[in-house]
Amino acid sequence: MKIVINNKTIKSDIRSRCLNSNQFTLEQLYKLCRLTDMIRKICSTKEGANYVSTLLDDKRAILYFKQSSTRTFLSFKNACHILGIKSSDIRDVNTSSAIKGETELDAIKTFSQYTDLTIIRHPSTDFIYSVSDYLDEDIRIINAGSGIDQHPTQALLDFYTIYKYGIENKTIAFVGDLRRGRTVRSLALLLNKVDNVKFYFVAPNGYQITQDIIEQLNVDYEITDDFDKIITIVDIIYMTRLQDEYGGIEEAWDEKRYKIDSGNIDRIKKNSIILHPLPRRDEIAHEIDDDPRAKYWEQTENGLWIRVALIATMFNITADLLENKYKDISINYHI
Repeated sequence: MKIVINNKTIKSDIRSRCLNSNQFTLEQLYKLCRLTDMIRKICSTKEGANYVSTLLDDKRAILYFKQSSTRTFLSFKNACHILGIKSSDIRDVNTSSAIKGETELDAIKTFSQYTDLTIIRHPSTDFIYSVSDYLDEDIRIINAGSGIDQHPTQALLDFYTIYKYGIENKTIAFVGDLRRGRTVRSLALLLNKVDNVKFYFVAPNGYQITQDIIEQLNVDYEITDDFDKIITIVDIIYMTRLQDEYGGIEEAWDEKRYKIDSGNIDRIKKNSIILHPLPRRDEIAHEIDDDPRAKYWEQTENGLWIRVALIATMFNITADLLENKYKDISINYHI
């Protein structure tokens, strides 16, 4: 089955491709969260972790990261380790046959002949879709970040983090460089599937969310540049850094207006949560890290486990399968 996203026709089956947040249904998201909880609980014992490490120990993966990465790269590497997948990686294309004139598509098709899963991070917004069209359908592909457009697995870990605190009937503020922030674009599309949520897009005009995302929204939303006004009313604050490595914006950035520190933390609701995809600059002061509402380090850890669950799902490892093996598992699900 194929679907059209951003005027591109892509293979939509998440067991074969994870390219764009719009591929996921709400049911699939909840199933993925359930599977994540289950795998974490199984892996909390040595016996369980050893069992999970045999689930895909006959599989291999290649990580093709042409764009800098720390958290995403290491969490995918460790997700592969947890499932028993042998992984290799290319992070410097100068070590490949690109210096001999080989195209990237041919290079990746070559790598795919050796592996069962291809994980790609690339500065181009469209490259992942070209790879999807170029590779055979039995080669599983994950988008680990594509330019300023999409970062679906970051959105999955963000969704999972919010899910653990209750995800319906929430107000969410996206704060910062939203125009060039692929994590915001991806997460907004996932949360757009949830009942009775409202978005606040908080940024100066030149850094605001783009119209292509707005046109896809079914939920209520407001666009504002006034962080001070909405900080007291929202349930979830999703902070982001300035994405100046991409360029393209001349408007000045006033970092003092879009920051959480000791001066405004007490104005945030006691039951709110503060998230950040990281890395951060000054938009969340380090003094906030010990506040119980700060969940971004938990969010980072969740990234490992949701990626384990995603890879497992792509290879048809389901919660039902694991539940049959570990019948004593009891998880509280927010469904």
